[in-house]
Order: sequence, then structure tokens, then C-alpha cells
Amino acid sequence: MKMKMMIWLRAARLKLHILGMLPVLVGSLTGARKTGIFNIPSFIFAELITLFVLMATAFANDYADAETDRLNRDFNIFSGGSRAIPEGLISESQMLLATFTASVVSLSLSILFLVLLEGHPSVLLLNLIGLFVGIQYSLPPLRINYRGLGEILVMLMYSFFCVGFGYVTQGAPEFDSGILYVSVPLAISMFLMILITEVPDTDTDKYSGKKTIPAVIGKKTALNIFLLGVIFLYLGVVVLYMVGALGKVAFYGLLFSVPLGIFLIVLSLSGEKMAPQKIFLLCAFTLVLNIWVNMALSINFLFGRA
Repeated sequence: MKMKMMIWLRAARLKLHILGMLPVLVGSLTGARKTGIFNIPSFIFAELITLFVLMATAFANDYADAETDRLNRDFNIFSGGSRAIPEGLISESQMLLATFTASVVSLSLSILFLVLLEGHPSVLLLNLIGLFVGIQYSLPPLRINYRGLGEILVMLMYSFFCVGFGYVTQGAPEFDSGILYVSVPLAISMFLMILITEVPDTDTDKYSGKKTIPAVIGKKTALNIFLLGVIFLYLGVVVLYMVGALGKVAFYGLLFSVPLGIFLIVLSLSGEKMAPQKIFLLCAFTLVLNIWVNMALSINFLFGRA
């Protein structure tokens, strides 16, 4: 039983879901500044709903990519799926059932949120949109990752959408343009994350017909785009601060990550760019950068100003 549970926890890819749950925290804190109080039960519901949407997305992705994952030899812990199907730990039918189950749990939590906490009906609508996009990213009929621009969609969902979801769950009375501004550095850091984690899967993605950026333009060019993305992240932070859209706490908090950004740039420029160990380091430290951006913005709303 314990072994079975560990297998499903692995398939759920919980370690990566922090990338979707932290923006919900940022949005929740933004909403709390509007209402004047941080509603803890609403926040818990928001994070649980998000978690099960992300789990459904992960299960659907594993099911859809079962064949290409079997061929992938360049995967690491950040790419190539959970490997549960290729290793014979979970069957394809079980993974599809898990996708359905996680989706139902997520929607059930949204309904409970509406009934118990008298939440806004838009929470259920956003939940449905999140599930639709997450599952259709991999599964027919849309199979978004086979049609190009998948990175842009992921970037928007893990930044503007998740921040907006957290904002709505706090019952904030009106739209706040601040959620758009704070979502910009989140969007760029998420784009960097999805881009670099696609690099190890380039060959199998190309073979299967996926139109990811590395599969279409090659690994080296993708790494050059990654490098430019790091630069644009910090340029964006400076511009947002100069126009007053970013608080001082967030600005200095993000500037403290500049050494990490420089490290990522140097690593992406150094020789033997395609070495698996180097790509792994880029994935790992890009994850750290993504978490750093989220935490800097969260701390800003706790102790600074929007």
C-alpha cells in the first residue's frame, strides 16, 4: 500500500506544482490588500483546487506522452514526465482514470467553496477553464503542445491566470491592475522554466510532432532565447519599479537574485551546452529563480506596498 502511494505521488509530480501554487499565493495576497483581511479558509481552498487541477494536468500529460516517454533517453527529474507508465508502474488506463478523478475532486472543491464560504461563482468558471486548458494541452482534440505557442499559453496560465484566481478567491471587490503588473515577472520566469525543461525532450518531441520551441528551432537557439529571457526579466523588473507598478520590497528582493540570473546566463553560454548535467543545473536553478520571484512578490504584499 505504501509503495503504491509513493508511485502515485511520483506520478502526481508534486515537486513541480509549487510553480502553479505560489502565483495563487501572490494573487491571494493581492486580493487581501483590497479586502483588508487575508481569508485563510479561502486561501486553503484556492490552493487545493489549484493542486488538483495541476495533478490532472500531470496525469493527462503522462497518458498522452506514454509512447514518446518510452523513447526518451535524455530526461531528468524536471522533464520527460513521471516515467510511471514507461517503467510499468502505472497502466495507461489507470493514468486516464486518475486524470478524471483529480478533475472531479478539483470541481468538487470549487462547489464546496461556493457553498461553505459563499465564494464568487467565477471561481468555478476559472476552475473549469484551468482544467480544460491543462488537459487539452496534451490530449485530443486540441493537443495544444502539438500546435505551437504552447509555451506562451503555459506562461500565461502560471502567471496572470493563477494570480487572478487567487485574487478572486479572496473576494476582492473589484479588478486591480496591480495583478497584471506583478504577473509580468512571474510570466517571464515561468517562460524560462518551461523552455529549459523542454530542452532534454527535444529529440522525442520532434519525433512525435510536437511544436515546442526547442523542437522547432533547435536546442542552441532555444538556449539563446533562454539567455535573452533572463535579461528581459531584470529589465522588466526595473521598468515596473520606475513606473511605480512594483513596490520597493519586491524590487530589492528581485534584485538580490541578480547573481543567480548571471549564473544562469554564464551557464547557458559556456561550452558543451548540450551536456545533460548542464541542462539539469539550468533546470534546477531556473526553478529556484522562479520560486524566488514568487516569494519576493509575496513578501512585498506582506510588508511593502503593491
